[in-house]
Amino acid sequence: MLETLRRVPFGSLPKTELDLALFRALIDSGLLEVNLPVFEIARRLEITPSRVRGLLYRYRLENQDGDAAVIDEITAALTKTRFEITADRIVFGIEDPYLRDSLAALLKEQGIFADSSFNPETVTLTLEAFVDFADKRLTDDDRRLILRALQNDTHVELNKFKRVLKGTLTQLGKRVIGAAAEDAAAGLIDAAWDFTTGLLRGDASRVEKAATRLG
Repeated sequence: MLETLRRVPFGSLPKTELDLALFRALIDSGLLEVNLPVFEIARRLEITPSRVRGLLYRYRLENQDGDAAVIDEITAALTKTRFEITADRIVFGIEDPYLRDSLAALLKEQGIFADSSFNPETVTLTLEAFVDFADKRLTDDDRRLILRALQNDTHVELNKFKRVLKGTLTQLGKRVIGAAAEDAAAGLIDAAWDFTTGLLRGDASRVEKAATRLG
């Protein structure tokens, strides 16, 4: 805080910069956590949620380490949100405006445009687009974390998600090695799905059988 104030003549730091410096100091000292819900931060600081969003955005811009760190935080946000899956779409919420915009930017790099017109804190994607993003951007561990979140979200029809995943990867296999990949890809997806869900549910028998099928 003192370092920030020393850079300018006494009393000349604009209020917005002073607010940001105080906000940064609270986070750096551990008195405030950047990943808290916006309303909780607003309640603690006794300011409006809109001001909190502005402070969060500027803090993120100044302190973000790069795409890898952003993806880690997006993954963390996805593991805490609730999902809604329809016949062809998945909807989820990300409250942090910087992370939401970062996700939108990463999606645009893949030619995917998310819909947030109904509610700016929610993201709507086709299931295929969501699977494509997870396949290209996330690590195996990240995908496993999101799968666990989907499984814990009891109103999500996981079999529907599995069908989309299978269809997307089967089409990829057909493009790479021809139509003969379809049956093989379907079998591998089924085995991998059983292996992963068996691990998450603590079903040793299911894991063992799936591992045998995976070779």
